[in-house]
Amino acid sequence: MPLISVILPTYNRADTIQRAIESVRNQTLQDWELLVVDDGSTDNTVGLITTHYAGESRLKLFRQANQGVSGARNTGMRESSGKYIAFIDSDDEFLPHHLALESAFLEAHPEESIVMGELWENFGHDVFVKHYQVEIGEWYPRVARIIGSRMLNLPSGETDNYLRVYQAREPIGEWGRRIIERLPYKNIYLYRGHIFEQLRWGYLMCMQPTMIRRSSWEKIGHEFEEGNLAEDFGFTAEFLRRFTVNYLSVPVCYKHELAPDGRTLMENHVATGKTAYVVGKCMMRNLENLFFNERPDDQELKRLLGWLQYRLAHAAIAQGLRAEALSHLGNSRRNFPGLPRALALYSAVMLIPRASLLQRIYNTSYLLSYILGKLGRQELSIREVAQKVMRRFRSRLPLSVSN
Repeated sequence: MPLISVILPTYNRADTIQRAIESVRNQTLQDWELLVVDDGSTDNTVGLITTHYAGESRLKLFRQANQGVSGARNTGMRESSGKYIAFIDSDDEFLPHHLALESAFLEAHPEESIVMGELWENFGHDVFVKHYQVEIGEWYPRVARIIGSRMLNLPSGETDNYLRVYQAREPIGEWGRRIIERLPYKNIYLYRGHIFEQLRWGYLMCMQPTMIRRSSWEKIGHEFEEGNLAEDFGFTAEFLRRFTVNYLSVPVCYKHELAPDGRTLMENHVATGKTAYVVGKCMMRNLENLFFNERPDDQELKRLLGWLQYRLAHAAIAQGLRAEALSHLGNSRRNFPGLPRALALYSAVMLIPRASLLQRIYNTSYLLSYILGKLGRQELSIREVAQKVMRRFRSRLPLSVSN
């Protein structure tokens, strides 16, 4: 039985799948099995795997009709046999110390069920967004200020943003000291706490930088909810509800925005593009079930719900769903009447009665601000911007022309 089972769901990722697999093979700890679940790919994903990894006995390939990432992850977990379970997506890359560091923690702490590290989103050209530094230090505190919440205030005298969420910080113990001494990162700590209530702000944990104890998963008996595009949020919530979270302030995984050759990805991330609104609705449903439905009289939660409904209206407008946007904005104004930007957006939507025109104006202005922001932060080059524009243009051409 391997020490660690790594679950890799994939769909049409011929441009990135080898990078993900190689990052598992290049781990400093080699006691693993890799379960690749192809979720009905129509490109050469399977061909690349069978050609390049025919001699890799630790790689197990499963093929199924398309069920979505939830179904693929569930298949991998059911087929796995490791003492611990880790996760990687096919546009991700494990850093070499990932499995060694996190399994060392769980081996040294048999009473703990979960450990995770940082996930850095790689935009190329050495530009990264460092999750969950940015969420805990910037994004979520900004929302907390908007709704008048003090939940994410720092303890008196502290400047460490992670202590907005976690209750304790301690140095890395003997179990991991030799591993981190060889890494180029500084100020690596172990943070611990019960953080289920803080989950109301959004993601505090995702699958790729996380390792769980198999026995704890079997005790919970919880799988990824199929059909829910924010399925990892609901899955992790069950762990956060029951267990202490152990968080290492060191990157263990990259999420890539570009293919290894520098080109844009052939498949968008599920939370962007055409599925962004559906993902937003799934997140709203998750949060309603976890928090809002159980505490309808909690005024702080109501204001947070109003803010989330306002943000969901933006996603609806981007998809040309004017009626849905107006519905979300109406709910937002009822739950958070003191949010002037919701009233401003409602007024703008009412001034443009045609859904298609509203969508065009909104997406054009958003695209321009997005591009200017990316260029200003050096997260995209002029060449990459041109590639994105050409892909968007080609996607709108008639099939006979684009082929």
